[in-house]
Amino acid sequence: MAKNPNVYKFEIIERIITEVDFKTKEEVLDFAKKVRDIALDKDISKELKDAFKNAYKEIDEELTLGNLREIKKIISGNND
Repeated sequence: MAKNPNVYKFEIIERIITEVDFKTKEEVLDFAKKVRDIALDKDISKELKDAFKNAYKEIDEELTLGNLREIKKIISGNND
């Protein structure tokens, strides 16, 4: 059974956030754009390509720097 594309989107966002040591949202967006562009050039399913596009769009349009930091903190288990 295939995953819901939103599940892929959230996994991609989590991975992007954990891979980048960022101080600004622009740093996250730059990395996310590179990841998205590489994925779009690969021979992968339309659902996965859409998930990469949607992950970039969510980071760009929906998540603030504070949201990104909070997600990274939660993922890392550092809930201080």
